[in-house]
Amino acid sequence: MLMNSIAFMLVLWLTFASARKLYDENIARWSVGIFAFATFAPTYVFAIWPHMVALSFWMGAVYLAISAHHTFSRKTGTRALLCAGLLVGLGLNIRVDVFLAGLIIFFWLRLFAKPHDRIAPLFVALGMVPGLLLSAWLNQIKFGAFSPFSYGDVGGAAGVSRYAPIAAFAGVLITVSWTVNVPSMLRGAISKPVRNYSAFAAFLVISAMIAITPIRDLLWRVLTGLYVLVINLQAHEAYHQVGVEKNAYGQLLFWGYPKKALIQSIPWLALAAVPCINALREKTFSNVGLCFFAIAAPLCFYALNHWHGGGSYNMRYFLPALPFLAMLSANGLAQVLGDRPVTRQAALAVFVTAGALYLGFQEFGQHSERFYVPAALYPQWLIALLLGGAIAWRHFQSTPAVTKLTCVLGLFALAYASVINLYEEIGHERTRAEQLTRANDISAALPPGSLVITPMQTSLIPAEKRGVFVMAVNEETAAHAAAAAYAFSKAGRCVYFHNSLPVKLVSPFLARPIATEPVWAQSLHFADDPRLAFFLLAGTPAECRVFSNEPGSSGIIQNS
Repeated sequence: MLMNSIAFMLVLWLTFASARKLYDENIARWSVGIFAFATFAPTYVFAIWPHMVALSFWMGAVYLAISAHHTFSRKTGTRALLCAGLLVGLGLNIRVDVFLAGLIIFFWLRLFAKPHDRIAPLFVALGMVPGLLLSAWLNQIKFGAFSPFSYGDVGGAAGVSRYAPIAAFAGVLITVSWTVNVPSMLRGAISKPVRNYSAFAAFLVISAMIAITPIRDLLWRVLTGLYVLVINLQAHEAYHQVGVEKNAYGQLLFWGYPKKALIQSIPWLALAAVPCINALREKTFSNVGLCFFAIAAPLCFYALNHWHGGGSYNMRYFLPALPFLAMLSANGLAQVLGDRPVTRQAALAVFVTAGALYLGFQEFGQHSERFYVPAALYPQWLIALLLGGAIAWRHFQSTPAVTKLTCVLGLFALAYASVINLYEEIGHERTRAEQLTRANDISAALPPGSLVITPMQTSLIPAEKRGVFVMAVNEETAAHAAAAAYAFSKAGRCVYFHNSLPVKLVSPFLARPIATEPVWAQSLHFADDPRLAFFLLAGTPAECRVFSNEPGSSGIIQNS
């Protein structure tokens, strides 16, 4: 968590430095402000997941690639690209998805930055080798697989074999883009003499891709994944997990809070379209191309399996895209604002209005389970739709009134996103405090030296600190848990099975039955929570019966 907080400061600097090289200092300041305050990035500053640490490697590699593109020294550029590759390879040991940064840099160099230089991307690949070897060596130790991308024998969407067709397709794209000067070829293809033939050839290629079932299914999976993860996460049906559940109205919640698609965390997303439209008009793609690849890579990769990040309120897997979305949106806002300054009074008025509306919706949702999720999520759709409509209107009819409306909606969307993510962070801290209180209540009465067999070992960290032995259990370790229970019981120690799942898993391996009725840890705040239930072996001595026979906040049985 400390490393994440330090890495966040580094990511802020790298975002500023990258935006300054791509654009100018004013856009760089706006980029950092949007990333730091109008996205869900602060939620992961003090998180246990190493997202910020991984993002610092990601952003460092991209910054070095930008520096290599802007330098006039071949030697300095080569060193920068080698170091960029090194950061990608090392970052892969923090989070596997950092390898996407290598692909982003490769395609950006070949398609936009240095299309005539086939050697530059090879330096990036060469720089990645030490990190890839380190990752393969660690995976050999952990899983017995000398592969930098292995998660062991996990199967399903996390299994490496599932991505073999995509890896093969990516390999074909890499080979083609490296051997062919794609920009030059495209310029020739859209020239007047062959334009019609090129369009017909493109039609045939697209038709063939749709006709081939595996390719069609892959494209459909990515497109539906993008809709679910970017627009409407409530439509998610691919998989479910503990804590991420639907309520009686079919609304997807995590620990009682609505899970958000990307646009429901950052309704200002349409601002990123402004520089893209201008790039198409002016045919200057280098800066926008880098940001586009950096955004599209994580979005498409995780859309493939509809991975929404599990135990989180937002799309944490899309965190690497946020700095680049912030850069594009800062550039878009600057283009819309022009020479108009944003006064403190105007900024305060917009922020207060956004905050009042958001809190009003939250208050309304708190009084109705049916409207809880719509009140928390649907206003962002409306804001994004209005902003997108204003941007399109400005594109076709750039009058002062339309431009002013676009400015107001853009600033309002940024303010609303800031309030959303501030409220979300407060929710995170409140949930952490609640979990700590529950863990203390669960652990309070457990005697030192006893054994607790549990599927929720993090709830028993306070007990471990007092000398209680905690053993995690699942289907693979149930027999070992039974042996541990027998050994502790034989030695005269207390043995507890934390809630009904360990009972179900371990009972078939025990010669001694487990009592059918649980005993309850006492709590003032979580009286009926099933996580407070413990089961005992039949015939457990009285000194181990330190809990109440009923859930509640009184009636604790004292030690004999």
